[in-house]
Amino acid sequence: MKEVQAFIEEKKQKFAQTPFMKFLQDKSIDPRQRLAWAPAFAPFAMSFKDFNRNILRKEPADSQLQEMINQHSYEDGRHWVWFVQDMKLMGYDNPINYTDTLKFLWGEETIKVRKMAYDLFAICTFEEDILMKLVVVESIEATGNVALYEIAQVAKELQQITFQHHPYFGESHFAKETGHIQAEMDDVERFIESIQLTEAQKEKAFTLVEKVFADFTEAMDEMLTFAQKHPYDQPFTTMGNIKQSRTAA
Repeated sequence: MKEVQAFIEEKKQKFAQTPFMKFLQDKSIDPRQRLAWAPAFAPFAMSFKDFNRNILRKEPADSQLQEMINQHSYEDGRHWVWFVQDMKLMGYDNPINYTDTLKFLWGEETIKVRKMAYDLFAICTFEEDILMKLVVVESIEATGNVALYEIAQVAKELQQITFQHHPYFGESHFAKETGHIQAEMDDVERFIESIQLTEAQKEKAFTLVEKVFADFTEAMDEMLTFAQKHPYDQPFTTMGNIKQSRTAA
């Protein structure tokens, strides 16, 4: 597994250089605007609970690795609560039509975010090799470690404006994202590296790592586009629509 872990680290470093991460780092942009993509991230943030509970978790566990994944799923599966809290704190809890909400969440601007969730479900639902599920979890954790660090830096700036702590986008969430599966075991990383894979398993693992990082990169590109088109205080209105309205006025 050591070779797979090294490959995940390589992909993680590339993920850290994506345009979305550069956007989050750009302090010339209002921190509220750098998080303007947040409402559009809901399809993934909310479905992650079901991914952990219904797809990753298996009880009773039939192996040590499954028990580790179960423990991880209970921790990761609770983060949607923080997302909901942040949506309220960020002012997105204003009443809107239910049908408009459905069209927004399943609209053209969240296709990649939804695909990211769907692909994770598809990969793991019928996967019988617990080691391949572990590879997927490790890949997800690596992307989360990178993205949530940068997001937490933006949330620090936002807190200076709002005087509010944001549990999902802030440092408390990042503190939970170690970059590895979270389990009640000393030196989890060393334990994972010590796992021996067959050549066939290695080949499949590399493919899964590529897939997870490709999906997350595409989804973050989509969120970048969303943030560039939607003002943070009017997430359901595009910049183009605002300009047209002002021109008409």
